Amino acid sequence: MHCTFVHFRSRRAVSHKKIIAFVLALIISLSAFHVNAQSAPAWESAREIRDAAFQAQNELYAAVRADDPNVNYQNAVNLLDAAEEIYASNLQPAFPADANALVLENLTRAKSAALNGDAVALAFARGRLWTALLQGSQTLTLSALKAGDAASAAEWLKLREYRSATRVNTVDDPSAQALADAEQNQRSAESAAEIIANDLRDSYFFRLRDSLTQIEDAADKNFPTRVAEWAGQAAGYFSILRDDMREKLSADETAALQDSFSVLEVAALNQNWADVKTQTSAVRAALTNYQPVKLAPDEISKRGQLLYLFTNLIYVEYKNGVRDGKITVDIEYREAATFRKQAETVFEELRPTIAAADPVGAERLEALLSELNTTILNYGDPSEVKNLVDEALGIVQSTLKVSANADDASASFTILDTLLNEMLNSVRVGNYADAENTRIEAYAIYESGPEKRLAHRAPVLSRELEGLFWEGTEGQKGLSTLIADKAPAEEISATTNQLNVKLKEANEFLSVGMSGFLAVVNSMVIILREGLEAVLILGAILGYLSATRSPKKFSAWVYLGAAAAIALSLLVWWAAQSLITVTSMQRELIEGGASLIAVVVLFYVTNWIFEKVYVADWIAYVKEQVGKALGAGSALALAGLGFTVVFREGFETVLFYQALAFDAPASSIWLGFAIGMAIIFAVAYAILKLSKRLPLKPFFTVTGLLLMLLAFNMTGAGIRGLQEAGLLAAHLLTWIPENLVLMELFGVYPTLETTLAQILFLFLLIATFSYSLWRKKNALASTRLPSPAGGRAGDEGKISSHASKE
Repeated sequence: MHCTFVHFRSRRAVSHKKIIAFVLALIISLSAFHVNAQSAPAWESAREIRDAAFQAQNELYAAVRADDPNVNYQNAVNLLDAAEEIYASNLQPAFPADANALVLENLTRAKSAALNGDAVALAFARGRLWTALLQGSQTLTLSALKAGDAASAAEWLKLREYRSATRVNTVDDPSAQALADAEQNQRSAESAAEIIANDLRDSYFFRLRDSLTQIEDAADKNFPTRVAEWAGQAAGYFSILRDDMREKLSADETAALQDSFSVLEVAALNQNWADVKTQTSAVRAALTNYQPVKLAPDEISKRGQLLYLFTNLIYVEYKNGVRDGKITVDIEYREAATFRKQAETVFEELRPTIAAADPVGAERLEALLSELNTTILNYGDPSEVKNLVDEALGIVQSTLKVSANADDASASFTILDTLLNEMLNSVRVGNYADAENTRIEAYAIYESGPEKRLAHRAPVLSRELEGLFWEGTEGQKGLSTLIADKAPAEEISATTNQLNVKLKEANEFLSVGMSGFLAVVNSMVIILREGLEAVLILGAILGYLSATRSPKKFSAWVYLGAAAAIALSLLVWWAAQSLITVTSMQRELIEGGASLIAVVVLFYVTNWIFEKVYVADWIAYVKEQVGKALGAGSALALAGLGFTVVFREGFETVLFYQALAFDAPASSIWLGFAIGMAIIFAVAYAILKLSKRLPLKPFFTVTGLLLMLLAFNMTGAGIRGLQEAGLLAAHLLTWIPENLVLMELFGVYPTLETTLAQILFLFLLIATFSYSLWRKKNALASTRLPSPAGGRAGDEGKISSHASKE
């Protein structure tokens, strides 16, 4: 009975799978009928073909775990039949003979592999099938354009691949621009065709080299189908470029490359990893002298600067990421590896140029980049990396006559683009933790470079960029929020594209020089913005000390705290330039922490002043304090306040002026600084004079309110600093306006965390002031009780006398 039951379940399972196969085949047939009835655009048809082949590959993966794999094999064949119908209906009638032959050949190979359950052979055929479609599209694009049919050329050009989106590449799309010019008769068809041909060759050569890297990585990880698919794509990219290679290399070299790809195919299909690596290296070596597009001198200079920059950044990141053979800062370590890979990518493009100037140097530079890869993988000593990087930079300088400064704006935008693409790559594979780390690193680059220059020249744009990096802007979620929510890759990509548009706008804005007058104004605004807040606080405190006739030594404590903060700001800045590395995140942590410490001290001081002015008998208190002044704890608190309110702004002020020096002459900067300092001293003088002339309570009412307002501001700014240091999340509150005045004067940011912190501050302030007033009320009630015989009625009269004098 048991055996019969099992047999019955097995028959039901097989029948169930046959039903699924029938339904799937029916859906495919209906889809093909729809395609025949209404022809889809070329690029969409090609995508459907590629998707069907991918689904066929998944069927073979599922077959491994299936009770009856033949069902999955047939499903895969049905999917490929549907792909062939789409091709026959929408693409084949127009396709050139050579590309058509390649498509049909690899569809046949794919179906044969599917029927036999050969996942590796199917993967190779898929790679060749896709690149055959690209090859046909390229031919049709150029032929249509030469025939004067720009509209058809534009449609076929949509079926193409691009280089990876980094600033190593051209930011604009030269092919699209050339087509647009041709359609408007602003460029000849021949000229447009040349531009497009160059662009496509450049893209497919990049893809070819990337395929070789992917093959090596997959072979190291023992991923047979990935090796096969990338090997198929590499062979296809070679097929697209073969005629051009024959012209620029030689017939023999091109034939040798063809043989290498044939051997690579056999090795990939047989999973012979040793031969795979040997042939991949042989192909890479044979391609060293091939250049798909002759680079213009300005393009060589641009890419040479990028090569220098990326090479230099390898050590800049690595020195902070590894110590004593261990990773100390993971994000820094990974960025070092990323920049080495970017340097290698640019070197491969420039190798023919470098080899023409110094053949031995080109070989040595290749070896250095390889040694750097080995050293980084083995967590080698940073000094080894520095030596290798220094030697590589020397070769780049001597052969290309270029250098680059990692601190300038264009370099920062280059790094930003690279990091944002790394972030998107992490999102696409579902690694949101790595994506968030890379986002923070990208913001650190922005905040330490372009943001310092934009803050006073284009504050609105600066705020928009900050919002896109963090919680969001104009009701749209920013990258921090999207990554925290694990949003779909498409949504994060859309926000990243919007961020890139704004970054491009910022780059163009900063590339325009600054006039002398604007430099003076910016310099003045920096010192006013960063210094006036500290002067208002210190002026109020010094005014209080003057009004209470406290000994000068207590004022000296405040001055000493402020002077110590200025000295430490300069010392930290110097050390960060010379001895140690203070990252942007650490700087935000310092500024945010200092702000919150200043809030605590201000909270204590304002409560203390309120207690003395409104609760205690103020005149009696003043008389008691003459010659005695403050207690030791209060004096130390005031000195600490002088230190924190200056230090929180001091280090950043130095950095703002350092950034301004990129755009403006020193004379204009010093003039603006002098004007700003004159205004600050005038404000300080006015506060001290008013403290002597105004009645005590009105003066301290105004200054007390000012101190509370500044503490409220610092609460928001301090939490914001911790958010930008990556210690706190940032959740967008759309009902709070993104207003620069609110942010600068009140520290009000449209985030949940800053808002809650400021609400808590107000609650504590109201609670403590209410408690003080309650104490005063109780104290007055007790003094009005009937005095017992022999009581001190005269004392009560003194209190009333003090009150009336006040």
